[in-house]
Amino acid sequence: MARILIFLIVCVAVVSAQDESTYSTWMKSTPPQINLIKAAIMANDNAKVKEEADKLADTFEKVADFWSKRNKEDAVMMANATRDAAKQIADSKTPAEQNAAVAKVQQTCAPCHKEYREGTPGNYKIKS
Repeated sequence: MARILIFLIVCVAVVSAQDESTYSTWMKSTPPQINLIKAAIMANDNAKVKEEADKLADTFEKVADFWSKRNKEDAVMMANATRDAAKQIADSKTPAEQNAAVAKVQQTCAPCHKEYREGTPGNYKIKS
């Protein structure tokens, strides 16, 4: 019985580490994604804006799910707000509308990082 319990604890730890690694990948992909969106806005390439914004929305759908599994409703709300702003970018047709939606995306970064991230650049981790 003790071996089974130890095995289950190890499995949970491994899955949790994998989840956090995947989460880190999503977070690290966000700044380049936003830069691609901004470049597409500047180039008046609405198809590219939509494509990249849809990718960003998909990322934050996953982020919301990540936090939902941890029962962090405020983080879920921030992730959903980011997802919705990314969808707004995708649906917008003018640079002014697109840039306003990009600003909404970026407004959610600092509050979530303040609450749920610790460490130093290059060595961030999720607060426990």
